[in-house]
Amino acid sequence: MTRTTSATEQDASSRPEQFRRWRPSYHFISARGWMNDPCGPGYDPKTGLYHLSYQQNPKGVDWGNMAWGSATSPDLIHWTHQEMPSLSPDQPYDHQGVFTGCLINARDDSLTYAYTSVSLLPIHYTRKHVRGSESLALAKSFDSGRSWQKIPANPILPGEPDDIDVTGWRDPFVAAWPCMAKLLRMNEADTLFGVISGGIRDVTPTTFLYAIHAHDLTQWQYLGPLANVGLNFCPSRWSGDMGKNWEVTNFITLRDEGEDSVERNLIIMGTEGCLPGPSPHPTAGSLAPSRPPRGQLWMAGSLHCPQQQTASSGPVEFKYNYSGHLDHGCLYAVNSFYDPPSRKRIAWGWITEDDLCDDLRHAQGWSGLLSMPRELTMQTIHHVARASVSDLSDITSIERQPDRHGTYTIRTLASQPYQPLIEALRNSPQVRHTRLQNRVLDSSNTQSALTLDPNPLTTTHWEILCLFKLSPTTQSIHLSIAHKADFSQSTTLSFHPRTETFTITRPEFPFANSSHLINSEPERAPHTLFTTRDPHSGEEEQELLQIRAWRDNSVLEVFVNGRTAITTRLYAAEETLGMRIFVVDDDDGDGDGDGDGSSLANGGDVARKRRSELVEMTIWDNIGIS
Repeated sequence: MTRTTSATEQDASSRPEQFRRWRPSYHFISARGWMNDPCGPGYDPKTGLYHLSYQQNPKGVDWGNMAWGSATSPDLIHWTHQEMPSLSPDQPYDHQGVFTGCLINARDDSLTYAYTSVSLLPIHYTRKHVRGSESLALAKSFDSGRSWQKIPANPILPGEPDDIDVTGWRDPFVAAWPCMAKLLRMNEADTLFGVISGGIRDVTPTTFLYAIHAHDLTQWQYLGPLANVGLNFCPSRWSGDMGKNWEVTNFITLRDEGEDSVERNLIIMGTEGCLPGPSPHPTAGSLAPSRPPRGQLWMAGSLHCPQQQTASSGPVEFKYNYSGHLDHGCLYAVNSFYDPPSRKRIAWGWITEDDLCDDLRHAQGWSGLLSMPRELTMQTIHHVARASVSDLSDITSIERQPDRHGTYTIRTLASQPYQPLIEALRNSPQVRHTRLQNRVLDSSNTQSALTLDPNPLTTTHWEILCLFKLSPTTQSIHLSIAHKADFSQSTTLSFHPRTETFTITRPEFPFANSSHLINSEPERAPHTLFTTRDPHSGEEEQELLQIRAWRDNSVLEVFVNGRTAITTRLYAAEETLGMRIFVVDDDDGDGDGDGDGSSLANGGDVARKRRSELVEMTIWDNIGIS
């Protein structure tokens, strides 16, 4: 996906095997060294080029010396990276780092970066925030992004609001927000809105709202904190922990594609300071890898003007309605933009290297990458009668509206990789294509699994699309990809409808203490299937289980029914040697009870009613960008 500079070849020549061992091929990645947050995504209508920058350490493989690497693309698929950073920490107000920000198509015919300029480190939500350590700066380009000049008026905001003790104040995001302008009775044509992420110490994580003069981007009027959810607000496992400090917040408006008048306002945020989860945390001095306690969430809400204003509330408040995980895995710092040509909201996130120990990460000479670009949409399902197990009212990641038939319309945030990128990967000339349909699955144990022969997967670059119809007797269904011929090392995607949980089981290195080298803990996410009821016939039907997965060497991105996403890393999975599907049913779930152990059952209607089915599976092996 990325056309890199010669520096990649220089780095690879010194340690080619280590450099390439886990490096992806079609994801957006820096030529070398450390990278983290996506910055300044946008589209320039004058040139027809897309712009995407990223946090980068041009001097090493660890966080530090933060600058912006940058790239351009005609199609969000093929990227040309600039040799040198577009922004470097070279001014007194940003000499400790050029942190995350956004791209604005300015009225003066320039492309404008708004970014966090850092003059003092360290900065962390657990430490006292030094006023002015984070400020707001602008840089402009009048040559379509080939060069950038920081404006003389920098920093345009010297720091956080005077009356608030913040946990952070960074990562500006700027866009038009018509419904906000209408609510505040501001001129929509002349007003942009900006948010700067952070939190109010001992009160709430939040994002700070500003009104911006569209003709003079140096004029930011502070309005107040936008949200007040409280510390570690966690409505349920469906929604996640909103933590103590937010980073890289975006506000977006999504419309129902089937009913354009229906729109919802959402905030996307990285959440810091979450309560520790099951991921292992090393002891002091240990090199064992672990993830920090954070999440990548979204929140849908309604805008209203409170009767009274305080330090923790402004003239407008984003009132919580429902929320969820944008990704349940190792994706963080999602940044987005509205793409005029496709009329889509496109987002990238930082895929971290947290699951790899420092020694191996240093040896490979690079750290981190960006996800595939994702389309963010509103998913709407009509006539929903129930979920697999939970009451609909307990699923806090959905909106539910009753209809006149005794069922509900539900809405939630959905995502998938950018469709033109999917098609480009599939159309690569070296791709091997396999398709299966209408296979009834046997149950009980892995010996009766549906083993795909010949093996449709032989590389570490592939896409899988599966549709399953689950039997009421199914306890779990598993899609397993072997990294050893006997499946003793494998990656397994599993759904457990009784516990409404989707799991990715990852392989370990086959030797003692491998957990000191890689974190291979399973990834888990709540997931359910909805049953709809036909308003005319009264017939009920459970939705199919849809699994879509993309692998790119050590990177795996999985999307389940569009509304559950998990990004993870596979380090002990360097060969692909087989694939199988198996289900576990209740004891009486063998359909016709013949117990013959065959991989496919052809026992007629009774068996088909009681057994889960593979409705369709399509596999593209050896995908890539031509």
